[in-house]
Amino acid sequence: MAESSNRFGMFHRRLALLLCLTALGFVVLSARLAVLTTVKGDDLRADAEKALVTTQWTPTARGRILDAKGRILAHDMPSYDVAVDFEVISGEWARRQASRAARTANRAAWADAERSARERLIEEVTPAAEADLRGFWKRLAEIAQTPLEEIDQRAADILRDVQTRAATVWERERERREAELRAKTGKDVTVSLGQVARPVREQRRPHVMVRGVTDEQAFAFRRMLDAAPVSSDGTPRWPQVRVIDTTRRVYPFESMTVPINLATFPSPERRAGMQEVAVQGVATHILGWMRSRVFKEDEDRRRTLASDDGEAMSRGQYFEGDSVGQAGAEEGYEGTLRGLRGRVLTHLDTGEREETPSAAGRDLRLTIDIALQARVQAVMSPDLGLAKVREWHKGSLLPVGTPLNGAAAVLDVPTGRILAMVTTPSFTREQLRDEPKVIFKDRVDQPWVNRAIGAPYPPGSIVKALMLSGAITSGTHRIDRTIECTGHLYPDRADIFRCWIYKQFHTTHQAQLGHPLEGPEALMVSCNVFFYTVARDLGPAVLASWYRRFGVGQRWDLGIGPEAVGTLGGPKGEISKGDAIHMGIGQGPVSWTPLHAADAYATLARGGLRITPRINADAPARAEDLRIDPSALAAVAEGLRLAVNERRGTGHHLQFGEVLEPIFNAPGVDVWGKTGTAEAPEIAIDPDGAGPRPKEVVREGDHSWFVVTVGPSGRPPRYSIAVMMEYAGSGGRVSGPICNQIIHALIAEGYLPGAAQPPEAANGGHG
Repeated sequence: MAESSNRFGMFHRRLALLLCLTALGFVVLSARLAVLTTVKGDDLRADAEKALVTTQWTPTARGRILDAKGRILAHDMPSYDVAVDFEVISGEWARRQASRAARTANRAAWADAERSARERLIEEVTPAAEADLRGFWKRLAEIAQTPLEEIDQRAADILRDVQTRAATVWERERERREAELRAKTGKDVTVSLGQVARPVREQRRPHVMVRGVTDEQAFAFRRMLDAAPVSSDGTPRWPQVRVIDTTRRVYPFESMTVPINLATFPSPERRAGMQEVAVQGVATHILGWMRSRVFKEDEDRRRTLASDDGEAMSRGQYFEGDSVGQAGAEEGYEGTLRGLRGRVLTHLDTGEREETPSAAGRDLRLTIDIALQARVQAVMSPDLGLAKVREWHKGSLLPVGTPLNGAAAVLDVPTGRILAMVTTPSFTREQLRDEPKVIFKDRVDQPWVNRAIGAPYPPGSIVKALMLSGAITSGTHRIDRTIECTGHLYPDRADIFRCWIYKQFHTTHQAQLGHPLEGPEALMVSCNVFFYTVARDLGPAVLASWYRRFGVGQRWDLGIGPEAVGTLGGPKGEISKGDAIHMGIGQGPVSWTPLHAADAYATLARGGLRITPRINADAPARAEDLRIDPSALAAVAEGLRLAVNERRGTGHHLQFGEVLEPIFNAPGVDVWGKTGTAEAPEIAIDPDGAGPRPKEVVREGDHSWFVVTVGPSGRPPRYSIAVMMEYAGSGGRVSGPICNQIIHALIAEGYLPGAAQPPEAANGGHG
C-alpha cells in the first residue's frame, strides 16, 4: 500500500512538473508574442505588406548638356542593343545542344549507357550543333550589316575579358580560403581553383554584341528565331537573341568642320582663302562620356548624394544595364543629369495601384561656346602647321614635323566664364570604345589628360607681370625704381642667375636700351635680372603669398575632372632664397596650368579683382579683391602693351630673314600680353616596358607660353587667352601665332569686332 502511495505521489509530482514546464512555455510564447505585436509589430506588419505589393519601375531620361548659346552638346536618343548569353559566346551553348540532340536520338539506350559512350554520342553530333551556331552568327552579322569578322572579334574580346575576370575572382577567393583555413588550423593548406571556381556574374548574364540598331533591325532580330532551322521535334536550332530597349547618349558636335582663314597665318604657312578643317573629339575632355558598367563606387556616390532623401536614393539607384557618367561633366554632374525612375506599386490584396511618375534629369548649361571651342581646336591641329615643329620655330629640340601637344583657355574677363578650353591631342568616343589602349596606354602624348586644368607646368616668364604687381603693392619695389641689367644677378658669378639675352647673345638689355630698366621696360624685353632682383627683394614668404593670391594651390571645382592645383616650394612647401629668385621668372619649384595663367591675367585686367573661373553657367560667381596698387596695375598694363606692340617687345614679331612680321594682325582690337619659355623636365620611358635598359628620352626642351588679354580698340580688355605648347621652344614663335588665331576665332564668332566673315565662318561651320 505504501509502495502504491509512493508511486501515486511520484506521478503527481511529475504531472505538476510537466504542467509547470508547459505554463513556462506559454509564458515565453506570450512574451515573444507581446514583443512581436508591440515592439516589432510595425516592422513585421510592413514586411508582410511588402510581400503583398509588387513594384514596377518606369524609365527616366538623362538631362541634356547645353553650351552657352543653347546648343545641345549631349542628349539621350532612344536606341536598341542586341545581346546574347555568355554560353553562346563561349561555345557552351553548342555543347549543350549537342548533348540534348544525342540524348533525344538515343533515348532508349541513354540511361544505361556509360559515360564514355555518352561522350562519343555527343561528339558525333557536336559538328552539326557548331554549324548551327555558325549559321546563327552569320545571320546576326547580316542583320547588323556588320562584317562577320567584326562580330567574331567582339565575341573573342568578351570571352577574353570574362575569362580574365573569372580567373582574378577565383584566385582571390582561393587565397582568401587558404588564409581562412590557415587561421583556423595553424597549418599551410592548399586550396585548388576547382574548389572555388563558381560562375561569376559576367558568365551568367547576356553581353551586348551590337549597339544602337535601328527599329527595323531590332524587329528583324526579334524575328530571328522564326527563320532558324528546326530539329525533328520542332525546336529551333539557333540560340535566342535579346533585343534590349536602351538609350544611347549622343554628342552632336563631337565632330565639326571649321573654315580657317589661312591668309592671317605667318608667311611660311600662309595661303590664300579658307581651308576646311575636320575637327574630331571636340570638347571630349570637358563633356566626358558614358559607360555601361556600374561599379560599387557609383552606388556609394549615389547614396551619398541622396543620403537625406530616401525617395531619391530608391528611385535613383542603378540597375543592371544602366549607364553612368564617366569623366568630364557627365561624371562630375551625374547627380544633376541623372533622373529618377517612375514607380508603380500594385497591392495584390486590394488591386490598388500607387503610381509615382518619373522625373527627368536636369539640364546642365555650360559657359563654353562649342563653335569657338572647335575653332580653337582647329588652329591647334597639327594639320595647319602651327602646332607642328617647323623649321622657322627655332628652339624646339624635337624633329621637324613632330606634332606638338598643348592647351588653351579663353576667359570672359568681366564674368570669369570659360568660353573655350582646348587640350590636344583629343579623341572621339568611338576611338575610346574601339581602341582604348591607344588612348590610355600612350605614355608620351597621354591623350586622356586635360592639359588645360589637369597637368601642372612651369610657367616661365609669363609670371613676371604678377611679380611686378606684387612687389609694388607689397612695398618692396618702387614704381620709379630702375634696375641695371648686367647680364647676371651676382657681379662675381656670371654662370648663374643669368639673363636670357646674355646667355644667347652675350649682351644686356641695358646695353640695348641705353639705360637701367624700369618695370614696364623690363616686362617689354622680359629681363631676367630685373625680376631676379624683384623676387630676391620680395623674399620667399611674400613671393609665395602672391602666387597663392593669384590662385596657385587652389581648386576651381569645375566638376569636369581632375584639377592640378599647381605647386609651390619643395615636397614640404619649403622655399629657399635661391628658389625664390628662380620663381621670380617662373622657374624653380613652381607650376600651374593654362587656366591658372588665363585667370591671373584676367585678374590683372579687372584691376585686381579675382573671379574664380567657372564652366557651369548656373554656378555662383566667387570674387576676391587682391587689393593691388593701382599704380602697379598701370605699370603692368603698360609693360604688357609694350611687349606685343613695340618692336623691341618679345611678343611683337616673327623674323624671317630680314623681314619682321607682327605676331598679331587682327584689325580693330587692342592686345596686351607676355611670352614665356619655360625649362621643362624630360619625359623618359622604357620603350618596351621590359627594363632594366636605360630609359629613352622622348621629350625634352622648353614649354612655349603666350598669355594675352584683348578687347575692342580703345576699350578695356574683354577676353583673356592663355596658350601653352609642350616642348615647343620659343613662346613667341610657337604659341604667339596660335594666340593670334584664337583672337581671329573670337572675331569670327562675333565676340570681337573685325572684318566681315564668310557665311560659313560666321555660323561656326558646324559639320
